[in-house]
Amino acid sequence: MTTSISPRSEETTRTPAHLADLVGDAGSFLGEVWGTRTARFSCGRAKALLTVADVWRELDCGSLIAPYFGILQEGTATTVAGIAETRIVQTKPRPGYAKPSAVREKIAAGHVFVLSQLEDWNGRVGALVDSLRAECRAQAGAAAYFCAAGSGGVPAHADSAHTLTVQLAGRMRWTVGEGVHASETVVEAGEVFYVPAARVRQAVPCGTDALLLVISLQQPTARDLAELALADFLHSSAAQDIAGTHHFLSLEEKTAWLRTELRAHLAGHPHGALAKRAVQLRQREGRAQGRE
Repeated sequence: MTTSISPRSEETTRTPAHLADLVGDAGSFLGEVWGTRTARFSCGRAKALLTVADVWRELDCGSLIAPYFGILQEGTATTVAGIAETRIVQTKPRPGYAKPSAVREKIAAGHVFVLSQLEDWNGRVGALVDSLRAECRAQAGAAAYFCAAGSGGVPAHADSAHTLTVQLAGRMRWTVGEGVHASETVVEAGEVFYVPAARVRQAVPCGTDALLLVISLQQPTARDLAELALADFLHSSAAQDIAGTHHFLSLEEKTAWLRTELRAHLAGHPHGALAKRAVQLRQREGRAQGRE
């Protein structure tokens, strides 16, 4: 079920910079919507985060380079095959630069053009993503998708992250779920569409070119938190003190010691700080993988 939340009064002088700018009451969103159901929100000024003119400007400026762009291929993976070229930069060949004419040919043929990792190089999007990362305690990233009218749009897939999709231009018809549980929602320019993690979703443009910004938010798993807490415990004074004497203890004594000390360690561990560190670690790992 998709919940449609009525528009709220909006400023038009600045782009969204916080969760509340996108969804209204952030507390209600996180407490009642997050992880439970899809929802649609109105945020007209979100359209200024990135425009179609911005996309063409980035493509034509000559400095767009992999991995910050691509063409959507099967599934949700992107490729630069056939749309990238090698240029001479400071007397050395440098591959991976976007070739504007080739990109336009792909778009005309029905392919979806993607600008990736926008949080790293677009100031407005980066500021918003930084805020969402802290407010949602989640690894966060953003990508823009330009879908020409008549294209296949974003194919069906199940995302492991929660997503907030800002419709920047045009209209998209989203299908979330499968079979009898599937629901359709048409998202207009200036609206934000939330889909919980693990839901199968796909989107196609509704008769016109469309530009959307997909912000992915992936919270640490229980395993992430457990591994980080255990690593901290192994470096604690209690663990260091027993390191040289544990072989004098019986298995039962070791088990009892571990149960007592680990419980005490976790009781004194700030949960918010642990989650924040887990997010930071996942973010660094994600960026490193994205640049490989």
